[in-house]
Amino acid sequence: MICLTISHQNDQILAQETLDVGETGWKVKRPVMASACDAGCPWGELGDFVKESMKPLGYSVILCRNCNRSYGPRLVSEKDYPPPLDEENLKIGTNVRVDARVDFGVTSSAMLYNSYNGTSGNAKPFNNLRLIAKIEDPYYLLLAARKESGITNIAQIRQKQIPVRIYGSDRGMSTVLNYYGITQADIESWGGKMSVSLEEALKGNFDLIMGFLASPSLNPESSFWTTLSEKFDLYFMELPEDLLNQIAKQNVDAEHVVAHNCLLRGLDRQIKTLGRSGESIFAREDTPDQAAYDLAKAIYENRSSLKWYIRVYFYDSNTVWQNFGVPLHPGAERFYREIGFIKD
Repeated sequence: MICLTISHQNDQILAQETLDVGETGWKVKRPVMASACDAGCPWGELGDFVKESMKPLGYSVILCRNCNRSYGPRLVSEKDYPPPLDEENLKIGTNVRVDARVDFGVTSSAMLYNSYNGTSGNAKPFNNLRLIAKIEDPYYLLLAARKESGITNIAQIRQKQIPVRIYGSDRGMSTVLNYYGITQADIESWGGKMSVSLEEALKGNFDLIMGFLASPSLNPESSFWTTLSEKFDLYFMELPEDLLNQIAKQNVDAEHVVAHNCLLRGLDRQIKTLGRSGESIFAREDTPDQAAYDLAKAIYENRSSLKWYIRVYFYDSNTVWQNFGVPLHPGAERFYREIGFIKD
């Protein structure tokens, strides 16, 4: 059964479907996976990867395209139905919602950690979640200013009371400003703005950009780095080591790395910064051992196809079975021990 509804967005009529996909679950080899959009979203790509990987073992994985953002871990933990489609889904072309309970999913390694432990704003720990496989997926923390602004160090903003307009995520931004003794009230009192929209930034109405998802890939979360660095002349700044240490302590997945020159236009030298890597396929503890084993095996056997997606995914035998202390599902563990990844 297909339930068709109509919504209006920006004076356009958008069709939405709720799709009855029939009987689902591991028992019938038709599990529902919390994934994301098919327009370059990393969890969407990895959903496609898992779906293709499981076919040779007789599984027909059903992808929930709007089980993205922070929804996935809770939906899997509670074996819940996908949420209603919202404006963010429709904006990126996701207009079909499956009407079936979610069995497993993919999310960032940090989000899986936080969801399992009940940290970072989660209402409760979802401690029935279990890791199946972690796929490496590197991003960088970068900070850059429009060259026209003359800013080469954040300290200048306070010294000269520059009315700086900031675009980017808050993941680390508030810590950076606090380090230099700058508050949001200061920014606004000098005539600046803390939360410039992407639309404004694309028109050049920004002075500073910062984010923890910097990458030359054009997935929705990272594409602004490529777009803005190609359109405007940027100066990339290196943050003090003690400040990087502060930010790293706030992010379980952060590690000290080097962003090499030519990663993006305008990055003309090596910069010491932080990076994060890891997207994790996970399930519930009640997932049948054989299903978890098959899932780990399928990902391993199809790992070479990861190089053909738009993100820089790779399979590391040393890290695929680890996720900051989130327990590994026994079925997946059996597979990793059989092939010698886990030796103790």
